[in-house]
Amino acid sequence: MAKFVNRDSLAVSIAAEQKMTTQDAAAIVNQIFEEMSQALESGGVVDIHGFGKFVIFDRKSRMGINPVTKERMEIPATKLPKYKPSQTLKRRCNAGMDIEDD
Repeated sequence: MAKFVNRDSLAVSIAAEQKMTTQDAAAIVNQIFEEMSQALESGGVVDIHGFGKFVIFDRKSRMGINPVTKERMEIPATKLPKYKPSQTLKRRCNAGMDIEDD
């Protein structure tokens, strides 16, 4: 079965590995994500060696159709985070295709 990872599971894993409380590990996980969010919010880049890179992508405004009224409308431009996995992560994911986890 595939492993599911979220903030809580990261905190539990870090706490067990580093022999600290889950509460302290959760604070560390939250700080990491807050730091990443602030970097992206300010237009920066988050580059984690061996994992991937997060950048802000500018989506241009475009025309769309309101599904209720069927009227054409302009969808405003937005900024979105975009993720590009590293070659290392791609290789690990593809190498693990034939391996079953316990």
